[in-house]
Amino acid sequence: MPALSQNLIFHQNSGTNSVSISHTGTSTTFYYSDQVKGDGYFGGSDGFHTAAYKTNQSFVGTVTMQATLASTPVSSDWFTVSNTNVSYASIVVRTTSTVDLTNFTGNFVWVRGCIQINAGAVLSIQYNH
Repeated sequence: MPALSQNLIFHQNSGTNSVSISHTGTSTTFYYSDQVKGDGYFGGSDGFHTAAYKTNQSFVGTVTMQATLASTPVSSDWFTVSNTNVSYASIVVRTTSTVDLTNFTGNFVWVRGCIQINAGAVLSIQYNH
């Protein structure tokens, strides 16, 4: 039976695992979370998934979800799930962190988070199916 919700885990360059990603460099960097079981893995029939992206007030970049139908995926098996991206093109004057929610449907076997980050931090991606 699937978990109620979970934080996606990202591997950072320092070899540590974390639910948050911070960027202090000068170029755009991509991060991918570990793959987690999607609704299709469990044979679910509704294919309903939810993700909550929590970013800090200085985040600039895009957060999106990717999925695959392959049982043992390789890098070319992953695709971006439509209508799951949240982008901030410039630093928006915000006094607190922001949480953006996205729902998506598909009998995906595996899903993962994808972060394209220019500045700031993604504090977490919480996933539920």
